[in-house]
Amino acid sequence: MQTRPTQAEYFRSDIQGLRGIAVLLVVIYHTGVALPGGYIGVDIFFVISGFVITQLLLRETNATGTISLKSFYERRIKRILPAVAFAIIGTLLLSVFALSPFGEQQQVAQTARASSFFAANFYFYLQDSYWALAENPLRHLWSLAVEEQFYIFFPVLLLALNKLKIRINSRLSVAILIVISIISFVISYLLSIGEQILPKPELFAFFGTPWRMWEFLAGSLIALAPSTRIAAKSIAAPLSAISIAAIAWSAISFDSYTPFPGSAALIPVLATTALIYLGTQSNLSTKLLSARPLTAVGDISYSWYLWHWPLIVFAHRVFPASEVIAPISAALISVLFAIISLRKIENPIRHNSQLHGKRVLQLGAVCVLAPLVFSIATQKLSDTGLGLTELRSDSTDISYADTKVCRVDLILDLENSNCDDYSFGPLAKRILLVGDSAAGSISDAIASVAKSNKFNFSVYYANGCPTTYSPLNYRLNCKADFADIQKRIESLNPHTLIIANMGDLYVDGAGFGAVIRNFDGNALKNSEEATAFWIDNWRSLLNDRLKSQKVLVIQQSPLSAMREPILLQKFISSIGEPILLQKLFDEEVSLDNSDTRNMIVQAEAELFKNYKNVAVFDPASVLCDDKNCRQTLNGDALYYDGRHLTVKGSLLMVDGITKALQPLLAGG
Repeated sequence: MQTRPTQAEYFRSDIQGLRGIAVLLVVIYHTGVALPGGYIGVDIFFVISGFVITQLLLRETNATGTISLKSFYERRIKRILPAVAFAIIGTLLLSVFALSPFGEQQQVAQTARASSFFAANFYFYLQDSYWALAENPLRHLWSLAVEEQFYIFFPVLLLALNKLKIRINSRLSVAILIVISIISFVISYLLSIGEQILPKPELFAFFGTPWRMWEFLAGSLIALAPSTRIAAKSIAAPLSAISIAAIAWSAISFDSYTPFPGSAALIPVLATTALIYLGTQSNLSTKLLSARPLTAVGDISYSWYLWHWPLIVFAHRVFPASEVIAPISAALISVLFAIISLRKIENPIRHNSQLHGKRVLQLGAVCVLAPLVFSIATQKLSDTGLGLTELRSDSTDISYADTKVCRVDLILDLENSNCDDYSFGPLAKRILLVGDSAAGSISDAIASVAKSNKFNFSVYYANGCPTTYSPLNYRLNCKADFADIQKRIESLNPHTLIIANMGDLYVDGAGFGAVIRNFDGNALKNSEEATAFWIDNWRSLLNDRLKSQKVLVIQQSPLSAMREPILLQKFISSIGEPILLQKLFDEEVSLDNSDTRNMIVQAEAELFKNYKNVAVFDPASVLCDDKNCRQTLNGDALYYDGRHLTVKGSLLMVDGITKALQPLLAGG
C-alpha cells in the first residue's frame, strides 16, 4: 500500500487554512455573538492533528525503519509547552485583577495545575460547579490535554506495531486503527446520548480522550490512505465544496442542545477528512483554503486559541453589561497576544536547532513547573489577602449563607454525618430547607424566619441537583442525592418543607454545556418542552411524595446583569466611587433578562394554585417592579454572582418569606 508522496513531502497551505477556519469558528463561538456550533473547530483541529502526526511518523519510519519516541516528544515539547506555559502564567496574573478571590481565583489556580500536566480534561470532568464548566478562563485547555494524551498513546501504538514487523501503513495496521476508531465512536455516541455506561456520560463523552480518539484517527487513516486519486476535477471540486458547506452548516446549526460529540461530530470530522484528502487537487475550495488571509490566521491559530478565551472571560468581568462589544474587542486584542507568542516564544524555541537532548527536557520541566509555582502563588495571595484580594468583604457578605448547611453531594454517609441544625424551638417544630445551590443562597433568610417563629431549622442541598426530578441529568448521582434528601425529609418529618431550585439551569442547560434530557435518558428538544417536563415532575412530586406535607416553594431569583457584584462593589469603594462606575454598579437590570426563569416561575405559579398545602414565594416580588430588578441596596451588592444572593440579598427576603409562610405555620 503506497502513500501519496504529496502528503508527506511538502507544507500544505490548505491545511494551514483549515487551521485558520477552525480557530475562527471557536473564537466566534466563544464571543457568544454568532455560530452556536462553532465548537466544532476543536474537532477540525483533532482531525488535522491526527493527519499531521501520522504523516510525520510515517515519514520517519520510511526513512529510518523505526520511530524515535525521544525525538518525537522533544519536538512536541518545543512546539507546545512554551506557548501554553506563557498563556497559563499570563492568565493567572490577569486573574488577580479580574476575578473574585472568593473561589474563582482558587478555581483558576487549580485548573492551571491540572493544565500544566495536561490533565485539564480530567479536572473539568470531575467538577460539578457551574463556574468551573462555564466561565473558567482556562476551560479551553481541556482540548489541549486531550491532544497531548493522544500524542502519548499514538506513537507508542505505532512503534509497537513496527516492533511486531507490522508496517504502519500496512492493511493490518489500517484495520487495527479502524477497529479502534469504531469502538471509540460507538462509545462516544452512547455516552453523548446519556447512556449510563460511565458516570456523568455526556461530560465523559465530551472530555474523555478515549471517546475523542476516533476523530484523531480519522485524520490518521487519511494519512495512511492509498495513493488512489479522485482524478476528475469535476468530482473533486464539488466534494470539496460540499465539505466546506457541511462545516459551515454544522457551525450554524449545532448548539448546546446538540448531543456532542456522538453522531453529530461525524459531519465536521468527515468533512475535514475529505478536505484534507482532496487538498492536493487544484480546485476553488483548495485555493480558498490556501488564501493568504486564512493561512495567516492558521499561522497564529495555536497561540490565538490559547489567549482568546481568557481575555473574553476577563472582558465579561470588567464590562459585564457589554455582551457584544466587550467579547469581540477581547477576541481582537487576543490576536496581538497571539502574534507576540508566535514571534517571541513559539517560533524561536521551535526552530532552535541547538535545543535538543537534556536541554529540551530542562525546557519541558521549566514549562511544567513555572505555571505550577505561579498557580500556588496565586492561590496563596488570594488566601492571604494580597493584590486585589484586599477588596475582600467579610465572609458573611459573600458566602451563600451564614448558616450550618449540609451539602448532600459532598457527603458519603448522610446518616452518620455531623451536619448541625439550628435549634430555636421544640423538636416537633422544624423547618427543613432543601434544593440545589439556590437553597444555600437563601438559607440565611430562612434561618432568620425560623428563629423569629421559634422553629428549628435544617438545610440539606446538593449543588447542580434540584429537589425534583429535573430535565437535565447532569450528574449521575443526582438521583442518589434526591433519594438521600427524600430520606432526610421522611426521617425529620418537618412541619414545613421549603424547596429552592435554580430552575433555568436545568431547563436551558445553562452553565453545564450538556444536552437537556430527563432522568430516563430521553432528550428534550427545547426549553418549552423542558419546562413542561419540569412542571410534570413538580406535579408528581407533590402528588406522590409530598401529598400531606406543608411546602413553601422559593422560586428562582431574577438574574443579575453583573457576574461579580461583590468584587465590583469593593473595587468602586477602594477607588473613591467614581460617577461612571457607581452608575454601573447601581444600574438596575431588566426583568426580561431572565426570560427562561420568568417562564418557569409563571408555569410553577399556575401549578401551585391547585395545592392548598403549597405556598410560593417569588424573590422578584422584593427585587423587582414591573420592568426592572435591583442589583444593589444602599451601595451593597445583593448578588454574589449572576444568580446567587449574598447574605444581604438573602436577608432582604425575610419579610416576604415570612408572609408567604404564615398560612403554613399558623396550622400548628
